[in-house]
Amino acid sequence: MMRHGLLSRGHGTGFVYEVASDYGRVGIKHVQPSTRRACFREQRPFGSTSTLRPPKKVFSRPDSAKRITGNFAQYEAPQGLRSLPTGLENELLSKARAVIESPTIPETVVVEEALQACEDLAQILAGDAPPAPQDINIDIIPASNLLSLEENKGNPKKQSQKEASLTLVAKNAALQLVSSTAYQIVTDPKVFVTPRILSMYVNVQSLLGRPGSFPEIFKLYASKPIPKSGTTPIRFSTPNPKKPSAHIPLPIANTALTAAIRFRNLPLCFDVIESSVCAPAFRISKFLRKAFIPVSAAVLAPFAIHQLASQLAVYQSTMDTQLATRMYFGGILAYVSFTSVIGYVAITTSNDQMDRVTWAQGTPMYERWIREEERMMIDRIAGAWGFQQRSKRGEETGPDWEGLRELTGMRRMILDRTDLMDGMQ
Repeated sequence: MMRHGLLSRGHGTGFVYEVASDYGRVGIKHVQPSTRRACFREQRPFGSTSTLRPPKKVFSRPDSAKRITGNFAQYEAPQGLRSLPTGLENELLSKARAVIESPTIPETVVVEEALQACEDLAQILAGDAPPAPQDINIDIIPASNLLSLEENKGNPKKQSQKEASLTLVAKNAALQLVSSTAYQIVTDPKVFVTPRILSMYVNVQSLLGRPGSFPEIFKLYASKPIPKSGTTPIRFSTPNPKKPSAHIPLPIANTALTAAIRFRNLPLCFDVIESSVCAPAFRISKFLRKAFIPVSAAVLAPFAIHQLASQLAVYQSTMDTQLATRMYFGGILAYVSFTSVIGYVAITTSNDQMDRVTWAQGTPMYERWIREEERMMIDRIAGAWGFQQRSKRGEETGPDWEGLRELTGMRRMILDRTDLMDGMQ
């Protein structure tokens, strides 16, 4: 699949040459002889106002190029990528092919091995990975950089610049190969995505610096049809996306948010939050894990207290047994209720963990507790986009910051509450 392709044409003495690049595949191929007049009708690359000078002679592919082939991508790895082990790349392609082309439901172990191969390659590429895609536009690499490599052999400085351009394209091709392979594995209808598989996928894309697919994969994790084993052809069952088992684990959501913050994409950060901790499955799971036992104890407490009060009333002789039971029951119930309410208020209104994002006045206490992970993640975003020095907080400007403030306010939260800032108490 060719993306960000480069295509340039020029003319020489009695021939037309053509240079094509699709993420690093560079080469010269001869075209049928043409006249100089026909050559001048060729359009300039990318609408440039400068005329493309033809090279003095046609050159072949650089000797330092190393070809890596596979079913998912083809690219040329120049000298800067010789550290990429071809064995791991072949292992990745073979395992991914076994998962995708399998007519039956693949075993979870096989899927994990394929993603582990992706993660191994991602760790190798992460040490020398290029900047984020939004910081580098491959389309602006001039075609003259590809055409003049042979001419500049005698100039080491220019030669290094040209090799750097090719190395950048090849690195992006290698990153795209691993990223697209992991994506195809997870989105394959036959693959049942477990929490471990989801964690491995998030780790791979985080290492590659490509977190754009996280919101889609998180929604797919909760709503992807489940393949039924032992059926030919494979039949699928529709899951309930609100089931507690369909929630995104908090460590995985935090890893995805960290990658989105490094990508410096504010809408992507909020999409990760919406598809993970804001999903109904996550809130139901949190209630069952942390509040089900206390709520059940509160419901059963009156019955247990009544039994305890009736037993205590037997050991006294100063008043009627029924009167003593009612007195013991009222006293113990009042003590337990008062203590429970104090604990509930303390848990739901605690703000020691808050940095720049706090709850607005009037937000229900239960909502504060059930949405605390959402507030925590928005607080992390505010800390990453704003000044790190506490003395400069509140001085941030710009469209991103204003959008962050607006999105925070729409969620009943306040960014940089005035009475909580340093020196404003």
